[in-house]
Amino acid sequence: MEKIENKFIRYVKIDTESSENSSTYPSTSKQLILANLLKDELNNLGLEAEVDEFGLVYCKIEGDNSKKKIGLIAHMDTAPTLPGGNFEPRFIYNYDGNDIKLNEKYTLSPKQFPTLKNEINKTLIVTDGEHLLGGDDKAGIAIIMAICEYYAKNKDINHAPIRICFTPDEEIGSGADHFDVKKMDADIAYTLDGGETNQINYENFNAASCKVQIQGVGIHPGDAKDKMINAILLSVEFNNLLNPEMIPSKTEGYQGFNHLEEISGDVENCTMSYILRNHDENILSQQKESFLKAKETIENKYPLAKVNLEIKDQYRNMKYYFDKDDLAIKKIQETYKQLNLHYTSVPIRGGTDGARITYMGLPCPNLGNGDRLCHGRFEHVVVQEMYEMFEIIKHLLEN
Repeated sequence: MEKIENKFIRYVKIDTESSENSSTYPSTSKQLILANLLKDELNNLGLEAEVDEFGLVYCKIEGDNSKKKIGLIAHMDTAPTLPGGNFEPRFIYNYDGNDIKLNEKYTLSPKQFPTLKNEINKTLIVTDGEHLLGGDDKAGIAIIMAICEYYAKNKDINHAPIRICFTPDEEIGSGADHFDVKKMDADIAYTLDGGETNQINYENFNAASCKVQIQGVGIHPGDAKDKMINAILLSVEFNNLLNPEMIPSKTEGYQGFNHLEEISGDVENCTMSYILRNHDENILSQQKESFLKAKETIENKYPLAKVNLEIKDQYRNMKYYFDKDDLAIKKIQETYKQLNLHYTSVPIRGGTDGARITYMGLPCPNLGNGDRLCHGRFEHVVVQEMYEMFEIIKHLLEN
């Protein structure tokens, strides 16, 4: 069998960055390069695989029909935070706990990221400091492709029927837009889109977005006395009306936040884009209400100004589903116990395709893939954890 890390390196060299400013699906055509490569690799293993009209890759491996059909899902795109692909990832063998120089400007240091001390004596794959590594979620893809290769070459091993899907555009919240539950044909499924492999995730944020558009009054600054209403300054005032403690850099665990992602504009018009997150949907409703109150305050104080809010719900906490149907959780927890592996159930401070897929009727918790510090230049993957998750999935499928 090909080494998992070799598969991973091949996949991360393909730039699959998604785009929030696109009206197509997938949002970038370069994601289809990876989709077609994965399909061809699966076909070359003698497996039935296809890329559908939306760029999703589906594959089926038949098995013991007395067992539940198990789906494995990972996403092909990388976050539009740094360039992806077209670089040489570097292996750090037997990591010694010291600084790792990525390039002349950036160093991956345990002083800044103390959890690196947990990876001593392990093999890490790191970036060049200028690109995303793409472990989110190509580490997941590599593990799943290794599973496919293993069972394609070991047909005598009894295992559950396996259902595979690789999705585009997860990083911009659209990964499940065209996911076909019927075509997937699974009883339960798992996304391999987490970090540490000792974590099982079945709680995620409830999510909403808010676009704030403020219209002021523009006039020559030399004649602005009691006439100009500067939309840029109003945007600052609007933001200051929100809870200053409820921002990403001041929250953790189950604490939600309002995150100002982007701001642009001039004196007459200013636009702000927020994401709102909370594990508790009642508190998320209160966060939405705080935006409405801020709008009311600004418009009352500046009658000639206009504030428009566009609030949209994005996805729900899948915990509410699993409170009623926890088979997928029990099966993976039992797998960890049978392998004598410790696990924790950690709430995701984000979302996965699985959160939306779960509410489509296919229960889909999230598992780790060995990735660390995703969405930035300090991202790295722990190779041993990719192999550990490979063994966990094998055991899940065979028992």
